[in-house]
Amino acid sequence: MMLSYPLILKVIETFYDTAKVDILIGYHFRIIDDFDEHIPRIADFWNLQLNGELNDRKHLPFDLLQKHLPLKINRGELDRWVKLFSENMEKSISRNEMTMDQKDLWMKKVKIFRDKLELFIFN
Repeated sequence: MMLSYPLILKVIETFYDTAKVDILIGYHFRIIDDFDEHIPRIADFWNLQLNGELNDRKHLPFDLLQKHLPLKINRGELDRWVKLFSENMEKSISRNEMTMDQKDLWMKKVKIFRDKLELFIFN
């Protein structure tokens, strides 16, 4: 039930197109001048989590927790990110780009990192 790298990249691109203009969390992404350059790195992170593969080794290391600490994300923003991400995948399902099983797999991985980030930031 692997997700292809092109699909992962598309999901990430479409998600951040939405997230960047979101009233609650968009400002986090708009303040980063070169944010669009991070999209392939984010896609590679998820490719590693979902498929155990890297598209580009120069994206290593992934330091997810430390990179997000300076953003001072609050719980509501973290929850909003997860909600928007899930909704974005629902759109991919409705376009027959991914299956519900693939979404469920990805959301399980999201929950792992959401929980780690919450513990790291809020405790």
